[in-house]
Amino acid sequence: MVVRRTVLFILACVVASAAAAQTRTAEPVPRDQIEDAIREGCERIMGTQRGDGALVLDTRRFGPGTYYVYPVGVVALGTLALQHALPHLKGETATRARESRRKALAWITQHQLEPKTYTSGLVICVLHKEHLGEYGKLVGRYAAMLVLSQHTKGPDAGAWGYDLHLPPGYRLGQNQGRPPARLGRMDHSNTQFAVLGLLFAQHSGFQIPKRTWRLLRKHYVDTQNADGGWGYRSDSRPGSYANMTLASTISLSICEEMLFASDHGECKAPPESGPVNNALQWISKNLDYDALETYGFYALERLGILSGLSEFGGKSWFDEGVSRLVRDRRWRSHGADSPNQQIGAAFAVLFLSRGLEPIIINKLKRHGTSDWNNAPYDVKHLVEYISSRFQHPKQWRIVTLDAEVDFLVRVPILYMSGYEALEFTAVEKGKLKGYVERGGTIFGMACSGRKAFDKSFRALVAELWPDGELRLLPQTHPIYKHPRPLAVKQKLLGLALKQGQGRLGVIYSPYDMCCRWHKGGTRAKAVFDVGTNIFFYVDKIASNGSAAAPHAATPE
Repeated sequence: MVVRRTVLFILACVVASAAAAQTRTAEPVPRDQIEDAIREGCERIMGTQRGDGALVLDTRRFGPGTYYVYPVGVVALGTLALQHALPHLKGETATRARESRRKALAWITQHQLEPKTYTSGLVICVLHKEHLGEYGKLVGRYAAMLVLSQHTKGPDAGAWGYDLHLPPGYRLGQNQGRPPARLGRMDHSNTQFAVLGLLFAQHSGFQIPKRTWRLLRKHYVDTQNADGGWGYRSDSRPGSYANMTLASTISLSICEEMLFASDHGECKAPPESGPVNNALQWISKNLDYDALETYGFYALERLGILSGLSEFGGKSWFDEGVSRLVRDRRWRSHGADSPNQQIGAAFAVLFLSRGLEPIIINKLKRHGTSDWNNAPYDVKHLVEYISSRFQHPKQWRIVTLDAEVDFLVRVPILYMSGYEALEFTAVEKGKLKGYVERGGTIFGMACSGRKAFDKSFRALVAELWPDGELRLLPQTHPIYKHPRPLAVKQKLLGLALKQGQGRLGVIYSPYDMCCRWHKGGTRAKAVFDVGTNIFFYVDKIASNGSAAAPHAATPE
């Protein structure tokens, strides 16, 4: 079977002009109410903590021994929620949350391996988030269990069930039980957590075999239902439904990124992905926000962030989720909403906390061409690099110029790139000018240094600001120095605004960085640093010269 090189991000067009319409059915919830819900969720999570540090979010998962019991996985879920919530907590609550996280982390890392798929995925996520180099060996063991336990034959090939094989030579203690000699049936819920674990193991420096990703991608393509969705198992029963379709769309998209981003030999827009396209269409047509429980909202949040999409089916996924999770705080998960079962609280905290992470770059989708997306993962990888290097989570989105300037100026950088000459209507040009004059910064880049884009970008700037000029930035410019001196002095041009006390309203790179951002890896560090310094420059200017931690406009 010929594998088509593609990703989710080119498919924004199938989501009912999601970034274009900016349609909302739910009123935005004030930030202080969202933060109050996060605080309440964290209180519930911390309220389950035992003296030994374990977060007993669900007593059913702590015994007696069946394959539905995975205490380490439950503690990891609670720890992950606290990790993401901390930037949004204040005062004494933040202090207690840090201590609770510390105790839970110690409990996880001192515990024997728990050969469960949910556990492996969540533990790896937690350790990656902590940047704990000393626990690299533990990440490697959990990742090894996932690789060893992927089904390789039959209808379940490519996926995972509840149980895992232990790494070679590893033995559990006498009271820890034994993993089964044979792995049980797969399901798409366990599989999505396996994919998360493998993704963050790879981000932590472990090389996951390409065969693992290929088998997984084939599984999702082969088991996708005719309507574009997925069910719980490979036999499609009970048919397509939201939780599994959201989870499977995320997992398939991650597979394609792991397989094709580094193999992108030429910087050009890839063909569309039929399976991902069909899945997004299913989500746009069938997603019922009122029917989602917290497990589904957690999957929805990850799909929105991964894809760079603000909307599904013409509705803002964040506003829709917040309006429900803040108003109704029962936070059900698989029917559980009792005081002794706080799995739902952890999922709710993850959705709300991640949804408040600042969006720092909008990637401009130009109508009538795929030239805007020659390097589909460029901005995604840059934002991930900034988030990882400075431990301040950031996000990105895809937008079009159908959006109003009021919407665009919430995000400090509007990025556009391509090979071809730019074509904008008079209305679109007016929005670009208005965006810059209201504090935004346009960041342009000529893919592979192509002359058509270069000439048209310079002409656009000259038309919109006839009294200004794109000039080469001197090597003494702050962009080349902060937050770190650049090893590579990338040639950059800027338009200084007279009415903005000389701030750069436009930054332009006539030479390519986007293809290297797209491929990622250690070889791209030098150009990632250029993008990082550009963000810090723009952010500092936007915050009136403050040298505080990076921040930017957030969703309302």
